[in-house]
Amino acid sequence: MDVEPIPQTGISHILGLCEVLDDRGGREDVYKLARELNYKFGELLVVLKAAEMLQLISTPGADVVLEPLGKKVIETDVNGKKAIVQAQMERLKVFQHFKRLLGNAPHEGVDKDTILEELAILFPSENPKTTFNTLINWGRYGDIFGYSRDTDRFFLQQPPAA
Repeated sequence: MDVEPIPQTGISHILGLCEVLDDRGGREDVYKLARELNYKFGELLVVLKAAEMLQLISTPGADVVLEPLGKKVIETDVNGKKAIVQAQMERLKVFQHFKRLLGNAPHEGVDKDTILEELAILFPSENPKTTFNTLINWGRYGDIFGYSRDTDRFFLQQPPAA
């Protein structure tokens, strides 16, 4: 399975980018955007890659375009944002991989070291600890994963009881 790592940025940066694009009519030159947001170009590229993976933006040529789903995510309430982002995350192979891994684990989840080892195998050129933190942060936002610092256990988030 060809699993692509998630970019090392927070969901708040991705949603913020969508809001900025919306304020600018839904389209902006990437270089102008980097200058005006006071981002280093490489930092902006990471946020763009993440937003593009979630299909909230597209990057034709040197432009950044807010996609209809990106517009929808910024116009909805917090629960709506989380639901859209969760659905988009669940399309990504990295989330599918870890959902499968955790789905086969005991109810209390998997220890952090096991996840770090798995990340090192999947993404040998990435820092496993940094990738772990990003995976946890994205997964928590999307109510996909949870992590207990007390027990150092990574687990599937249980859907709320109806």
